[in-house]
Amino acid sequence: MSSIIIDIKYALRLLLKAPKFTAMTLGVLIGGLSISLFTFSFLYSTIYKPLPLPDGESARSIGVITQGSYRLPSAYEYYQVKDDLKHFAELGIYDNRDVRISKHESGKNISGSYVRAGFFEFARVKPLVGRFIQAEDTKKGAMPVALISEELWQSEFNRSDDVLNKTLELNGEITQIIGVMPKGYRFPNTAQVWLPLSDKVFDLPANLSEPHFAYARVKPGSTQQAAEQELTQAINQVYQQNVKLYDMPDVEKRAQLFTFQMAQTGGEGAIAFIFLNAVAWMILLLACINVGNLLLARSIERSKETAIRAALGATTSRLVSQLMWEGVIISVVGGVLSLLLVGAALDFTEITFHAWVPSGGSFWWHYGMDIETFLVGLGFIVITILLSAFLPAWRSAHQDINTTLRDGTRGAQGKKAGKLSRFLVTMQIFLVAILMLIGSISGYIAHTFINLELGDDYSNVMSARINIPTNKYPEQEQQLALIEQLREIVLEHPSVQGVLSNYWTDMSTVTLDGVDYASEQEKPQIDTIGVIGNTETVGVNLVTGRQLSHRDNLGSRLNVLISQSMANRYWPGESPLEKSFTMTIDDKEQRVFVVGVVTNRMNPSSLFGSLDGADEIYVSGRQFINSYQVFMYRLLPNTPNAEDIFYRAMFQVDRNIELVYAVQPAQVNLNKMREFMGLLSNITFGTGFFALLLAMVGIYGLTVNSVAQRTHEIGIRRAVGASDRNIIQLFLKQGAKQLTIGLGCALVIFALLSYGFHSFTEELFPIYMYFMQATTVVIGLSLVVMFAIYAPTKRAVNMEPSTALRYE
Repeated sequence: MSSIIIDIKYALRLLLKAPKFTAMTLGVLIGGLSISLFTFSFLYSTIYKPLPLPDGESARSIGVITQGSYRLPSAYEYYQVKDDLKHFAELGIYDNRDVRISKHESGKNISGSYVRAGFFEFARVKPLVGRFIQAEDTKKGAMPVALISEELWQSEFNRSDDVLNKTLELNGEITQIIGVMPKGYRFPNTAQVWLPLSDKVFDLPANLSEPHFAYARVKPGSTQQAAEQELTQAINQVYQQNVKLYDMPDVEKRAQLFTFQMAQTGGEGAIAFIFLNAVAWMILLLACINVGNLLLARSIERSKETAIRAALGATTSRLVSQLMWEGVIISVVGGVLSLLLVGAALDFTEITFHAWVPSGGSFWWHYGMDIETFLVGLGFIVITILLSAFLPAWRSAHQDINTTLRDGTRGAQGKKAGKLSRFLVTMQIFLVAILMLIGSISGYIAHTFINLELGDDYSNVMSARINIPTNKYPEQEQQLALIEQLREIVLEHPSVQGVLSNYWTDMSTVTLDGVDYASEQEKPQIDTIGVIGNTETVGVNLVTGRQLSHRDNLGSRLNVLISQSMANRYWPGESPLEKSFTMTIDDKEQRVFVVGVVTNRMNPSSLFGSLDGADEIYVSGRQFINSYQVFMYRLLPNTPNAEDIFYRAMFQVDRNIELVYAVQPAQVNLNKMREFMGLLSNITFGTGFFALLLAMVGIYGLTVNSVAQRTHEIGIRRAVGASDRNIIQLFLKQGAKQLTIGLGCALVIFALLSYGFHSFTEELFPIYMYFMQATTVVIGLSLVVMFAIYAPTKRAVNMEPSTALRYE
């Protein structure tokens, strides 16, 4: 024990005598540990952390995988199978929608959930006051009731004791408060109010039934696999019974039980978790290699001393102990500081994130130092000690005494030590290159999103997305009348300058007259949008011709608008007006006529491309009617209570209209996306810069040590007539060999990753972009590495030959 204390004191003296070395090594280690630990904690809390509810670890969300895509079960499927399942202890459905609280002439939107009896029992949480939603509350014609969150109780009723005698106007209906949930309860996601999900959702046939979220618990004694198999068989049986009856696609469905966190990512959370943690682990490995390199360089400096100690009879364990305590102290101090830094960063993330996301995000998104993060941090410290302290010490202690004493005279570098240094530099170059190449793609994606030229103008435009209840309005004429009535009421407001109701109908197959197509696959696929109103409301301006109007209604000739890119592509140098072509709409081939050309705008097909990269066709929403509509209305600047204009119109026309998303400025989602992409870009470039900094520090440190060990050799070369330029070129040539090997291996892996990414994204990015990314990284990293070799070599050759020959 006394010998260990002596070794620790000796290590501390060495570290204090070299404050620059100690600070640099600690900085490298803290950076690598902090990035890795923060990444793990953030992703674990977002994707894997158990729900903060009683029995939260057993709660499951139901997903239906169809043709490889994540879907939700329909209300019809749930109703048909719910009573026949033997492996489920609990089962239910719900729907998440924004709810409008109206107050006098204004109001606000809050997150809500429509639930059925048994929902709150599933969560194992009782209300502070009142009761749960029961079966009689969901019956048709039942009195409107709701449970509210503790936060809403405080803000709307000042925690009044007689809250159960109070009402709120929710979605235009006077609703009785029947209960208050405890503080922090937001299950199933971000809900602040819970309303009954009516039995009416089960009235629709299989082909019209809407998808709903579903929850479940597996019965004790059963397995999740057995429950999934049973549910899969039941849903497929129900679906197949309706395939021919309603002419539905003949596909196979697979039911799967996810955690609520994983369901939120569509089942793809594991991919993001593994990929991002792999990047973080590479950063940690790079930091460990750097610290190990620096400590190994210190050990190599002491190799002759170590060999003499061994020759005098010191045991291997004693030598390892003497050599490794520097690394252990740095690893422990760096690990503790990293834990403190990550804890502060997670607290800051918690505050910033919940301020950035108005709803606060999912109720399980809480970030801070928890037991899982602490234990993983301890694990990282142990790994760091092993890689950065023990292995370099073990390597130095297990040297060949005779070889070291022979090679180690007057500053000569041992052959094995030289090979190890070169290998570590090559490994560093490889890891940094991989990180920078992956980061460059992520940065490019983020940069592209941030700087998209959209070709439209959503300033002072409000957006509302609705679903018309088809059970109440089964005929297209009825749906169109409702849309027109909504538009008229909104247009009557003095601050409204224009209203556009539209929906995206997917891509249509177009057949142009006079063109011979070898197959259906050769025919153009063009984005098609149904519109009612003037497209200039959202900045898509008329170039020539006219807008679609009330003249383009059911029974009249099918007229369309086309984008300027389409006009230039298929009718260059001539007017496209009154040109006709055939397009597939609603699975039918229709002859349409061009009556107008509008400016280009970005659409899903031209994302990441130029504005004229993809074409658009606008059909009349009065001729092709859809129950899903996106209302856009442009206002005068600074119009107060802008969202209330649509709410009043909607409640006046029909309170049963389903509002898919809250009425909000049309730019909100775009701005959020750009803010997120900006954050992603900053993180990507920050990580890449840190990796480059690690490489420079590590390679520079190793090169300094290598050059120092070869100072005697440099002195001899200069004494026999070698020029400074020849000596520098010799060192650069040796470094270039390591650079070539490291970059070559990284580029091979990057080529494989790029090929997979290019295929997966259906050639979203041009091939030259990958070459540009690779070229930029190769040039940048090469300059850094060669500078890290050149600087210490230049300093060594400036030393007088007589001084170099006496250098120890």
